[in-house]
Amino acid sequence: MRPILTQTVPALETPSTDMRDTARASGGDRAAHDAMQSSWPCLTTIELSQPAAPLPAPSELTVCAWNMERCKRVEDSAALLRAAGADVVLATEMDLGMARSGQRHTTRDLAEALGMGYVYGTEFVELGTGDPFETAAFGDQPNRAGLHGNAILSRFHLIAPCLIPLDDGGLWYVTNPKGDGQHRVGGRMAMAAQIDTESGPLTLAAAHYESESDPSLRAEQSRLLISGLARQYGSGPGVIGGDLNTNWLADGMRTAAEIIADPGSVEPGFTHFADAGYDWRSAMTAGFTTRCAPGRAAKYPLMILDWLMVRDAKAFAPRIWPAISSAGQYLSDHEMLSTRIRV
Repeated sequence: MRPILTQTVPALETPSTDMRDTARASGGDRAAHDAMQSSWPCLTTIELSQPAAPLPAPSELTVCAWNMERCKRVEDSAALLRAAGADVVLATEMDLGMARSGQRHTTRDLAEALGMGYVYGTEFVELGTGDPFETAAFGDQPNRAGLHGNAILSRFHLIAPCLIPLDDGGLWYVTNPKGDGQHRVGGRMAMAAQIDTESGPLTLAAAHYESESDPSLRAEQSRLLISGLARQYGSGPGVIGGDLNTNWLADGMRTAAEIIADPGSVEPGFTHFADAGYDWRSAMTAGFTTRCAPGRAAKYPLMILDWLMVRDAKAFAPRIWPAISSAGQYLSDHEMLSTRIRV
């Protein structure tokens, strides 16, 4: 298993165009992938920027979890987070230097718009322009950096941030799991950090599980996440949020309330979470979390892929926020989750 990353830098060193071209040419070679994964700075360090004016330790806060689908509309996304009163954002699918998202460092720009700090880690170095729809739209535009990853944004000072690997990496380089030409260096992971509260440290984790997986693999990713958090931070209060890609729950038979009440009957990873003291029922409201993207074939039934859960803290007032701007612009194929937390 890849090591947990703790080395922080003020700005990630991104791979050159030549490095990415060479990587593309050797696609399918496990040894070549592992050498890049262990030596490229963007895959061995994490980027940390503290808030310019951090808030004092809270007794209550609002946490949002959102798969932002590249964060292609930064300002509109910031407005939705502002409307939710977000104090902490557990963000997944964040681009850095990708043509499809305007070559922006979406995490940095979003944090600046919200007056937050952030920690960002690379999940994948993208060797192309994205999925087939993105390739059709942006395939003639080279990526400036080609990074795609996960982040924690916070109004509070971030303590002991780290990146927790959730697999060995290489699936999207050695194989072509979707059969759609998406080639990547790296693997699934979670970003984690702590903040101080009036009652002591609160652990935060933004997780993104493998999409081309099954319940047993997701259970193993849950085990790795829980053990990694315990190794880094112990067993105190915590919040986990993110896209767990629990697509087997979408059987078209159960309501959202029924799925949230008993996900463990289909997804054994939730048994691991429960055994570790995490509760999702108080942090989730009944509703599906996926949205059909414009211009693409509609996918039904809708799914619950996104989760928030807490340990040794009280979650209340959970809400699902439609991923649509105030002007009606589509923001993501995942809705945004929020909950208030009392520590």
